[in-house]
Formats: sequence, C-alpha cells, structure tokens
Amino acid sequence: MRFIVLMFLLCSCHLRQVPLPQAEIQVKVVYKIDYKYKKAAQYNYQEELIDRSSRGQIIEYKLEANDQLLLDERQIHLKAYINSDPKSHLLLIQPISKGKYRISEFVANYFFARGWSCMIVKREEAYKKLFTPEALNLQMNELLLDSRHIIDFLENEKPFEYSDIAMFGISKGGIKTSMIIGYEKRIKAAVIVLAGGDLPNLLTESKEKGIIKARKKYMAENESDLDSLRGELREKLTVDPLLMAPYIDGSRTLHILAYFDRSVPYYYGEQLFEAMPGAKSYTMLAGHYSAILFLPFILNRSEAFYEKKLVRVE
Repeated sequence: MRFIVLMFLLCSCHLRQVPLPQAEIQVKVVYKIDYKYKKAAQYNYQEELIDRSSRGQIIEYKLEANDQLLLDERQIHLKAYINSDPKSHLLLIQPISKGKYRISEFVANYFFARGWSCMIVKREEAYKKLFTPEALNLQMNELLLDSRHIIDFLENEKPFEYSDIAMFGISKGGIKTSMIIGYEKRIKAAVIVLAGGDLPNLLTESKEKGIIKARKKYMAENESDLDSLRGELREKLTVDPLLMAPYIDGSRTLHILAYFDRSVPYYYGEQLFEAMPGAKSYTMLAGHYSAILFLPFILNRSEAFYEKKLVRVE
C-alpha cells in the first residue's frame, strides 16, 4: 500500500525549471521598502527552555521588535530547535496563517532529526484583525524589517551556533518567504510552498474563507466593491512577491504549487515562479488543503534541494 501511495505522489508531480537568461544573473540592489532599517543598539529578549535531549534542545525566545510600525511594544516569538552540532545549518520556518503550528513543528522535527537547527518564526495574531490596504502594507514592511532584525540578533547575540541559513514557508508563510529572500541576502536557499505573487489580484480572487470574510467586512464598512478594493491594494501595497522577484537569484529557490489550489490560485504561483530565472518548481495534483498528503514528498524534495545549495561544513 505504501508503495502505491508513493508512486501516486511521484506521478502527480513534475519538475520544471525557469531557463536562465543568456547573460549571467546579477543580483540587483535590494528593493527599497518604505521604512529604512536601523540596526538595534541592543537586543532585549527572554528565553525559556522547553525540552532537552541528546539531539539538542528546544528553546522559545521572545525578542523585542526593533520597529513598531503598526503595533506598539511588539515582541517577535521564536521557537528554536537547536542541534548540538555547531556546524549544522539553520532553517527559518514561516508558518501558515492559522492553526496550532502543527505543520511547522512537523517540518522542524523532520529537519532537526536530520542534523539541522530550525527556528519557527511565529505569527503576530493581532494582524488578523487589521485588514485594510494601509495595515497590510505596514505588516509587509514590518515583516521585512523583522527578518533582518532576527538574523542580526542571531549573529550579534549568538544564542546558538549554526552555519548557513535557509528558509521554508507554506501558504502565507510561503508568500512571506518569497519577499524576505529578496530583502535579506544572508538566506542562501528557500523553498516556497503554495504561494503566489500579485497580491492585489490574489487577495481579491482567493476562495480562502478567512480572506473572503475579511474582504466582505472591509467592503461593507467602506461601501466598496472588489474592483475598488483591488485598486486600493495596488495603490497602497509597496511590497509584493512579484516586486521583490527581480532582486532574487531564482536558482536559490524551489517552488511547490498545487494545480487545484483555490486559496492561492495556481496562476499566481506560476507567475511568481516564472519571475525568478533559474528557479525550480514541482506542481502537485492537489488543492490547497489536500496538499498536506504530499508533505513527505515536499520535505524530501526540499531536503535534496537544500543539500545542493548549501555549503557542507566538515
């Protein structure tokens, strides 16, 4: 039975690659976001030991955010799976938009068991109540500033040792990942799962229940329609995965898409993939939620991809 399931998954996916241009890729200057990053003078954080084993330890960090664009006195919550080998790679994991982090923890445990250190960057739950074009733009800018603050924290405070940094994100976490890697060059490889670009169109066409609810609420409160909302998003969002794509070395990215995805429509995932020359992609014959059946395949292909892109430290 396991053999039959494995063959089904393999036959339901195919690998593609965006051709590289004839000229060698040159990574451009990072896209200018609205708010300039200023390195923190100090890093205020708390840590709590969650578990310890022969493999390493699990520690939760509460790191004071360096930039408060939308919420005051904000903390960044991080859950770190720290491998006892200081030469291990570090995987930053961007989670889905809701739930109890079970998928993120499954991903972390998978790589932790294979000699990696991992860190789940937890969601800011207060963002869910702030669905306006202006608030979304501030969220996106905070996201990029936070990503640099987290890596600076790891490099300056050295709470644990690691070698190269990679990133993994699913759904909303994949959208975040696709923007962060255009802004933060210290991330050497990224797997982007069930994500897409062109947020103004994606957010107005998504069939995700939470997005539909937020759209309807906003349109009722502002006496607008979908076309008006799309126009406002296009005007107000200064950062977007497609805007960041030209600043990314696509060969450092693996995109995993679901053909029947209605939450992040497949077309927008294709757009993002094709905007990154050198990128590789698998397409699954699944929807946004049924793609969970492919998780073992996704992790296997992700691990193989990282192994090719990251420097092995002996």
